[in-house]
Amino acid sequence: MWLVWYSGSSRGGTFLTRITPATGEVTSWRSPVRDPDGFAVRGRRAVLTRRNHNQRSTEVIRAELIGDTWSVTERRSVRVPGRVVMRCGQGRDGFLWLRAGDTWLRIAA
Repeated sequence: MWLVWYSGSSRGGTFLTRITPATGEVTSWRSPVRDPDGFAVRGRRAVLTRRNHNQRSTEVIRAELIGDTWSVTERRSVRVPGRVVMRCGQGRDGFLWLRAGDTWLRIAA
């Protein structure tokens, strides 16, 4: 299971956390993207999105876990069929489902 969370502590920032259900092991990394709206992981690859507020586009960022650091491998702006709203992305099994207008878009990690 993967989570994105925001810390207001002295470490501050956005983090990606993997929880292994079988063992309860928790591992966290600093996110390569500040304040993502959507997130999905497959293996050592991830896709994150950041919306362009009240616009018909979103930023799609691909990252890879290299050693102990998530590194951005691709960043691009994508035009979508409608306005992207807060908390618009839902990730599962390596796919990010992004809500834009009245449409769901599928983006692979």
